[in-house]
Amino acid sequence: MAGKATLTFADYDGEKSSVSFSTATVGAGNIVAVGAAIDQFLTDIGNVTLGVNVKDVRVYSDTGSGSGQAASPNAQREMKWLCSYTDDITGAAQRMEIPCPLLSANTLGAGGLWNSADALWVAFKSAFENVVVSSAGNAVTLAEVRLVGRNI
Repeated sequence: MAGKATLTFADYDGEKSSVSFSTATVGAGNIVAVGAAIDQFLTDIGNVTLGVNVKDVRVYSDTGSGSGQAASPNAQREMKWLCSYTDDITGAAQRMEIPCPLLSANTLGAGGLWNSADALWVAFKSAFENVVVSSAGNAVTLAEVRLVGRNI
């Protein structure tokens, strides 16, 4: 059975939004590696969002990583990065949302899509595929990231 992580972000108004994803099964032999992969993914999420990470829940730990509000009034939980990915074995399409997107020339490409050639997104994709697994526990491939609003 796959593990699970939930990261909670606060926007400019202090409102919170969470993103959850499956991870590799966590055991004594890989707990450090899985934790390091999630830490790297959290760092890369921080490069494409304005929200403040206020809580980090993992299947093997539950630690608050701070409280507060994002510094930018543009950090709004109702705006999100919609990450679309597929299971590498079954081909099943899945998605997850990351709140408070950082909108810049580096992060936002044409039509609200990610600028997949930018170094921030290259690092994000690598970290995403290193830590997120499908609901079936298989490796995944990140297909696209799109800016979405409150109603997808």
